[in-house]
Amino acid sequence: MNRRRKDFSLWTQLFRALAAVLTMALANTAVAQGTMDKILSDKKVSICWVSSPPQEMKDPKSGKVTGYFVDAARHMFEQIKVEPVFMETTWANFVATLQSGQADFCIASSFASIKRAAVVDFTNPILYLGRSAIVRKDEERFKSLSDLNREDITIAVLTGSRSQEFVTTNLPKAKVLSIGSSDPSAPFLAVTAGRADAGVNDAWAARRFAQNQPGVKDLFGDEPFNVSPMAWTVKKGNTDLLNFLNTSLEVMLTSGEMEKMAGNYPNAGRYKRVIRLVPFATE
Repeated sequence: MNRRRKDFSLWTQLFRALAAVLTMALANTAVAQGTMDKILSDKKVSICWVSSPPQEMKDPKSGKVTGYFVDAARHMFEQIKVEPVFMETTWANFVATLQSGQADFCIASSFASIKRAAVVDFTNPILYLGRSAIVRKDEERFKSLSDLNREDITIAVLTGSRSQEFVTTNLPKAKVLSIGSSDPSAPFLAVTAGRADAGVNDAWAARRFAQNQPGVKDLFGDEPFNVSPMAWTVKKGNTDLLNFLNTSLEVMLTSGEMEKMAGNYPNAGRYKRVIRLVPFATE
């Protein structure tokens, strides 16, 4: 009798363990396959963004979210009669916003990196972005990027940004002033306020800031450094949504729609990859 009870108890435990595994597998499958179904059913998609002109920004007068990534997202979801709902976040919080389910995907012009790839899924590269540095107009110490790698130099960056990752990795001797803000000009303002010797961010933001601030100069405006691919991000495992975004972006890029949208905004420091097509070999 005891032997039968032991066997029954063992089979019960195995059954419960198997049921738990199957439940988790079904739940993961539902998440992976159900995102687009839910979007199509609800007729709404939640999109988070981070201020990064000219791709995503807010009109200070009207409060409307604009930019050519915003226009692109609106365009693609108009095609399937889905209303996009935009919510602002920060570089430090956009991953958590996705993981918590507050947004379906993020159009922040994110740099694909190995660390980020562990926690979010990236679309295919949309375009490429270079970086530059803002310094005071009378600054003569910096002739090259390596000149910033000094212990007596403070470099301002946005918290959680690719600039912070780049500076920390490639300019390890410099002191880093990490600024928690969604304002792309925040690192440059730290220079004008005397809190930093240099402010590093994307080349477009640096050029725009230098044009409006006579007391500073754009150090690498003619030759941006660390030109890297930019993409949109989705919660890890949402493959159906990722596939939809990749297909839609590919159509818009190859048709010229994306470039036409970008043409409505000032452009600098951003690049596109040109693909050279050749015919199939024939006999």
